[in-house]
Amino acid sequence: MTKVSPDDEWSDSSIKRYLSRGPEHVSHNAWYISVVGFYLFLVPNLIMITIGAFSDAVFRWIVAVIILSARCGEPLCLAWAWWWYMFIGAVRLIARYGKSRFTMFTRSRAIMGGGDWWWHAEGAWGCSYEQVRSTMASDQRRRPAFGAADTCVPELFPKKMMLFIDGEEWRSVRGVFEANLSAETNWEPRVADLRGVLKPFMPSPCTLSTLTKEVSDKMVTVAVWFLLFGVKLTDAQARTAAQWGASGMAGYFVFPRLIQRILFNKLLAQVRQLRTDTLGIARSHGLQPLFERLHDEIGRPYRSESALALCDELMYAVNFAGVGGTQHGCWATLRFMQRATADISPGDVTFPTGSMLELYRRDPVAFIKETVRLDAPVTSATCVFKEARDIAFDVSCCGGTPVSHHVADGTLHQYVLSVANRDPAKFEAPNTFNPSRANLDEMLGWNGTIAGGAAQYPRFCPGQKLAIVVIQTICSLLQELGDTAA
Repeated sequence: MTKVSPDDEWSDSSIKRYLSRGPEHVSHNAWYISVVGFYLFLVPNLIMITIGAFSDAVFRWIVAVIILSARCGEPLCLAWAWWWYMFIGAVRLIARYGKSRFTMFTRSRAIMGGGDWWWHAEGAWGCSYEQVRSTMASDQRRRPAFGAADTCVPELFPKKMMLFIDGEEWRSVRGVFEANLSAETNWEPRVADLRGVLKPFMPSPCTLSTLTKEVSDKMVTVAVWFLLFGVKLTDAQARTAAQWGASGMAGYFVFPRLIQRILFNKLLAQVRQLRTDTLGIARSHGLQPLFERLHDEIGRPYRSESALALCDELMYAVNFAGVGGTQHGCWATLRFMQRATADISPGDVTFPTGSMLELYRRDPVAFIKETVRLDAPVTSATCVFKEARDIAFDVSCCGGTPVSHHVADGTLHQYVLSVANRDPAKFEAPNTFNPSRANLDEMLGWNGTIAGGAAQYPRFCPGQKLAIVVIQTICSLLQELGDTAA
């Protein structure tokens, strides 16, 4: 067999071939015959979706059917429930919850009894501080799932991306990623040049009113790529890579295959093009040797199929998590300076009296941490129950107190950081913005507590310090703040 040369491996045709592979693990409700059924019964479907979107009783009943379907392997005969449920959720998020994930979580919790658990998609969602913290501190089991639903691999996500793998495979890949890219010793020497790299992208004058979401997202993208890879993105490249965030295509990732197919795979096609363009950016900056070296360092049996595949997998970590998460953190920080919010409703935060800018100047890092506690970039994460257990929530039509439900091992488990960070059992006045709170470093952000870090939380974000440096550096360019750089 002829060995593929590195140049051929990174060619346009190789990238296209790599990103054009067929789907894996297609559930029955996502078969194309189910999609045909959705359109055949479009009118009654729209009626039920409208009713369920505004009737909590009907919504709870449909959730009960969804739980039954999930326990039975999602048979085709119950596909109708998924048609209704998926679109009811989307309408509720947009029309009733103002696109706020946090509001959707708190309302779902209230609708299903107001306890520490509720059900969404294919899994149970938990939100008490101690339950979420202990899950983060454990050696989690993962699988290709997002938002407590099995997701589209390899069309939307690469199967072996770090978000989905666990055990020794995850530790091996993460170890190589940290040693070569995310360790502070690798990027810290570049911090001194970061302001100069960002200045061509800043508005003139650079103020809270002129630094828009689009510009902020682009600057975060440029900063993350520069610190991690030492490359300077062009304006066009920054605009492309910025699309990994919530203002771009990150919102498409949560939709399971059924919704993607009902929408004629148009969203999948856009994400595939983004992956193609991102690989092109890496190639244009000559990063191929870096990923070929990382590919060799991982070694068998956990090595990806090629250096190109590894690049695609790690680009999710860098762009979806690193860029997208930091974009939200930066924008939320800028919004909080103006007594406004990013993902949550302004009514969900009690701001202190006095100058928010002076509060930031007093301790920029604490200001950023408290912002992330209240308006989280990563609101929840998916793992798998290792053991069967009983949890309580309510899915009765009339509504009532939570009742016990048995959850089998292997069921998807979503732990909800954004709600846990407002647990009154842990945080005094949990909805109040208070950067000086004594236990601030116990907030659940970056997949663990800052107080515990990677020593206590195996999946603690390796880019936590980098993210804060990026946010602080961008804020330091504001005329209202002067030099408050990291």
